[in-house]
Amino acid sequence: MVQTILFSLADALVLIGVSLITIGVYGMIRLPNLYTQLHAASKAAVLGVIPTLLAAIVTLEPAVVFHALLIGALLLITTPVASHAIARAAFLRGERPGLPDDGDRA
Repeated sequence: MVQTILFSLADALVLIGVSLITIGVYGMIRLPNLYTQLHAASKAAVLGVIPTLLAAIVTLEPAVVFHALLIGALLLITTPVASHAIARAAFLRGERPGLPDDGDRA
């Protein structure tokens, strides 16, 4: 009984993670400039992978729990740093943040 509930919880967490990653990919395709696309990518990476790692933790295997926690911690540390580095490099190359030019302004 408990095992069935844990597997159902793991399935739900995987579905949540995959859904958030899919929304992030859609945002990367549809958003207008590099900075908003970068925001969607970094949020999708963190918010999509964390529920997937929690689904792995539900198995309660000690090695899996340790590795999932380690991956989650490293992801939470490195994703903002990498996003900042990419945004800074784009800014230094001349890509300025702002609204896309749609030609309707006077």
